[in-house]
Parts: sequence; C-alpha cells; structure tokens
Amino acid sequence: MRTHKKIATALAVGTLAAGLLTGGAGTASADVTPMSCLGGAKNFSTTNKVWPAYPNWATTTANCADVNVKATIGANVQACFYQGAGAPHKCYPQRWLSQGVWDTAVTDVANGKKFYLKFDRNTSGKIAY
Repeated sequence: MRTHKKIATALAVGTLAAGLLTGGAGTASADVTPMSCLGGAKNFSTTNKVWPAYPNWATTTANCADVNVKATIGANVQACFYQGAGAPHKCYPQRWLSQGVWDTAVTDVANGKKFYLKFDRNTSGKIAY
C-alpha cells in the first residue's frame, strides 16, 4: 500500500511541475514581448553610395531611438533628414561604420522623420531604425 501511495504522489508532483513549466497557469501566453530594435533590422544595399536610392526616403520608427547600421565593409556614413519642401536637408557629421558590427549612423532621432544615408563607398548589410 505504501508503494502505491508513493507512486501516486510522485505522479501528481510530476504532472503539476510539467503543467507549470509548459504554461499551464494560463498567463504566460498572454505576455507579449515587443520587437527589439535590431530584431526588426532590414537588408540594405546602396545605389550610387546612397540608401535608399533617390528619390526615396526612409522614415524613422518607434522601434529604435537611433539609426543603426551593420555594413559588410567599413565605410563612412552621413545621415540626412528632410526639413520640408524647399528647405535644405539637415545632414549630420560623418561617422565611421566598422565592418560587420552594429554602429549608429545617427542617435536620438524622433519618430516619423524622413531620412537617407550617404556613404563614401557602395556597401550593403543590415539597417534598423
């Protein structure tokens, strides 16, 4: 009789533990993890050392506070922002992007701003903004 009681207790504890580990409580599936900035990165490739190709603009998003670039080759980059019809673009100082690592082209950008990137050579890679 004692053996049957020990087996029943062990099975009950194992079932309870398995339920907790697999989200049996029901709240784990309701949790939503927001996409990380770099997790939303897109592929890019320059045309005439500019991305996106003229006359297109990229638009900053709430996903990232910066414009982040991971270039396949090292390059200087300059971020330029649209200031309105007839106004000159606001271009920030050039920054060096190291090959194969995430770097920022420009930091602390507001959401919904149109921009493009100018490079000192053609390159490709990933971009998150």
